[in-house]
Amino acid sequence: MSAVAPRLDVPLEEYLAVCTFLYREARALDEERFRDWLGMVTDDIHYWMPIRENRFRKDKRPEPTPADAASVYNDDRTDLDHRVQRFESGLAWNEDPPARVRRMVTNIDVESGDAPDEYAVYSNIVLYRNRREDEEGWFVAARRDRLRMTETGLRLARRHIVLDHNVILDENLSVFL
Repeated sequence: MSAVAPRLDVPLEEYLAVCTFLYREARALDEERFRDWLGMVTDDIHYWMPIRENRFRKDKRPEPTPADAASVYNDDRTDLDHRVQRFESGLAWNEDPPARVRRMVTNIDVESGDAPDEYAVYSNIVLYRNRREDEEGWFVAARRDRLRMTETGLRLARRHIVLDHNVILDENLSVFL
């Protein structure tokens, strides 16, 4: 039996650049370098995480859109900047003392985007958070990103987060996924 070589939708060099971008983004967030992270997103960023709805397989309604879905996040650049300012203000009481957070980004799949300078990126993320002495939280999600090549390198232009949890049991969701 002969091995079948996997087919990449983009050249290996571009695939590795996308993976490196996602790993560095996760590291910046884990280290609470939120301003650095904002430098990794475009001015027209859309950061969206709808609330999950359980549906039977026979339910053929279209998937919700940012315009019609109840959302945990439905943010643009201004919203993200306000969230970062809140962390920097010292008034984010739920993050003092700061939580210990670790992100694992896996199953990265990269395709050419709709525009020649963009990539459609699918990945999975597992985020572990420990707060205070005994509060632990796990978040598992799929992410559908659009990365754009700019003059200064890759930037995140869109993020659609599909959380696997139907009910979020954590006391707050003050993290970027």
